Amino acid sequence: MATELGKAYVQIIPSAKGISGMIQKEMGGEVASAGVSAGESLGSKMVGALKAVVVAAGIGKAIGAALSEGAALQQSLGGIDTLFKASAEKVKGFANEAYKTTGLSANAYMENVTGFSASLLQSLGGDTDKAADIANMAMIDMSDNANKMGTSMESIQTAYQGFAKQNYTMLDNLKLGYGGTKEEMQRLLNDAQKLTGTKYDINNLNDVYQAIHAIQENLDITGTTAKEASTTFTGSFNAMKAAASNVLGDLALGEDVEPALTALAQTAQTFFFDNFLPMLGNIVKGIPDIVVFGLEMLQETLSSNLG
Repeated sequence: MATELGKAYVQIIPSAKGISGMIQKEMGGEVASAGVSAGESLGSKMVGALKAVVVAAGIGKAIGAALSEGAALQQSLGGIDTLFKASAEKVKGFANEAYKTTGLSANAYMENVTGFSASLLQSLGGDTDKAADIANMAMIDMSDNANKMGTSMESIQTAYQGFAKQNYTMLDNLKLGYGGTKEEMQRLLNDAQKLTGTKYDINNLNDVYQAIHAIQENLDITGTTAKEASTTFTGSFNAMKAAASNVLGDLALGEDVEPALTALAQTAQTFFFDNFLPMLGNIVKGIPDIVVFGLEMLQETLSSNLG
């Protein structure tokens, strides 16, 4: 038995060394470093492949966007908790619906609400529950105005922030027929009083926001955003974009993302099937008419020049 093992050793070991040398040669390293170089080569190839996958899928950008949205959302949630205390959850509920009521993400909604809520709460004697309702009304009014009048949401938000500081120079941003002065704001309040029978105090922010709401309701501006979120290309796209931001924010904070994902799926379906595809279809259907018209014009031009 020992003799057979000895013969096997003599035959196998030289062959094994030959195999080892071949492996070393293929890997391009010395015997002592063959394993290391092979590992490094394989590792670098794997890293390169993973990088390619990450770039192709946009994973890096998605993670960056999620972190950014999550950080901003975290800040906004803290501000809402501080300002609204027991009514904070009510505001957050409005914020979660903002993608379809205002075309804004939950974070963008709360960022704007915190900008004027201190003054609003003061005008309401610290009533956080009522302040949550009025803030939501104001945010919807801003969005409705932007959609109906074509003004950027940012300039309207700036105007509302100014009203909180008794600065009325940007009242004309709302395009309601009033100039940017205190006297014009008082005229707006007087006109609102004629519509509702309620007297509005220019020094009370709640009254100012309520008066603007009355004027916009009379002009049939109210409800524009919610309607356009389902019936127009731009409105449905904004709703989908806001819903996507909500997914990223909830994902970064470890929240339950199912409601946000459901909202994203619904808004994406509305955008693509109810607005994008019909509009694309209209464009495609119109192309033959454009071509025929172009050829007719070309023929007329040639005929007139040759004739």
